[in-house]
Amino acid sequence: MAILRKLVTYTDYRWEETEELTPEQIEKWKSGDGLKQDEVLDEVEFELARDKVLEDHDWPELIEDE
Repeated sequence: MAILRKLVTYTDYRWEETEELTPEQIEKWKSGDGLKQDEVLDEVEFELARDKVLEDHDWPELIEDE
């Protein structure tokens, strides 16, 4: 007996977004100061906006019983 086996690789790309930022959060983000930007990241939540799955696979190989 024999089977065919192939390696399949799935890659999931996700775009996540926040709700609209407040003027204060925008100002902190635009400052370029990493600490202020960290504050903004602590205040917001990211939600899935869209995603895309890519699939790639190798040519099947024959696996025979010995």
